Amino acid sequence: MSFEADFVVSKNVIDDFGRQAAPSTTFLRYFLTLRYVPKNLSTAERIEIVTEKLTYVPKSHARRLLGFPHSRSFRDSIIAGRRTIDLISTEVENGQSIINLHQDGSQGRPFRVPATTSPKTILGGINTDSHPTVLAARREMQSWALLQLEPSALRQPDNFSAEAKVSSSGAHLPSTLLRLDAASNVANQLATLIPDVKSVSVDQDEGRRLNTLVITSRDGVSHPARALSDGTLRFLALSVMSADPDAGRLLCLEEPENGIHPSRISSMLKLLESIAVNPQEAADPGSNPLRQVIINTHSPSVVSSLARDTLIITRSVRERGSTVAEFCCLEETWRAKREESLVKSMRVISKSDLITYLTDEPIVAPLLAKHNDVVTVREHAKQFGLFDYVSSVSK
Repeated sequence: MSFEADFVVSKNVIDDFGRQAAPSTTFLRYFLTLRYVPKNLSTAERIEIVTEKLTYVPKSHARRLLGFPHSRSFRDSIIAGRRTIDLISTEVENGQSIINLHQDGSQGRPFRVPATTSPKTILGGINTDSHPTVLAARREMQSWALLQLEPSALRQPDNFSAEAKVSSSGAHLPSTLLRLDAASNVANQLATLIPDVKSVSVDQDEGRRLNTLVITSRDGVSHPARALSDGTLRFLALSVMSADPDAGRLLCLEEPENGIHPSRISSMLKLLESIAVNPQEAADPGSNPLRQVIINTHSPSVVSSLARDTLIITRSVRERGSTVAEFCCLEETWRAKREESLVKSMRVISKSDLITYLTDEPIVAPLLAKHNDVVTVREHAKQFGLFDYVSSVSK
């Protein structure tokens, strides 16, 4: 099983002992290949490293490899430094893979580790400022979060010593809001979903040493987190993370429309877009954090509300007797226009392929039931972005 990831790391990194260091370059590419080794008479079954490599992307290649539309000020704000050799490499000696950890400078002999006996990757073992670029790569991956927002965690109050950062389950909302001092901004965002919201605050109980999140409505009634709906809590958690520049540099969220009324889906998507970096402006830790957001959805309403350039379509195909996921992009988008060598694993599909999926969902039928006139149906369907390029629709 092989993995490959291109990413941009921070220009400064802090090791496990609180020491700050600067990586030699910020645009990196990581490769990892693993294999399964079955048990035998002397050893148990295990996962073994075959290849590990951390290399750099030259600044001159950055514009082509980023691919998506962005400003020069954005690119210059995130791409820095230069290298001439890899940071981690793998070579084969006497039939065995040897992983080399190179010095952050160009001088010095590499640290060598036999891959077959290594209990973890080289990248996963670096925690000091002795190799700042490799450490920055590790910190970058540690910041990637798969959000699985759980109502029980979202409703939970925090004790005074709780971590002041929202977890992947949504815990620690009160402590994080206190640290950020951004209650008014969170309330304004939440009001786009629930117009009745007046304020968001944290009730601090000195006796029990507990912090509890509270929403106050315009009629003056206060609602603690335990009394809020699942959808409101999910939106609230994302609002807090939007205000937190340290929330994570890659956030993955499955089906963000869950628990959200269909009329509020556009507000949810606008919130998610505000969390992601604006590539037309220079990245800034305070005003424009370098963050990417990936969502998964089966909802035609969500898909039709997003720009085509942001969409990747996944479909099941049969390959060599197995069912595998095929990733596709839409024609006339930036992914479709990239060089073939850069998108060798992504097929380009037409808008009609996407419409087939979208119209399989129960959107068109209610419109036809309400409006017999095909022209009227077509006009209403444009609200979903489904038929703006179709000349006619019929039953």
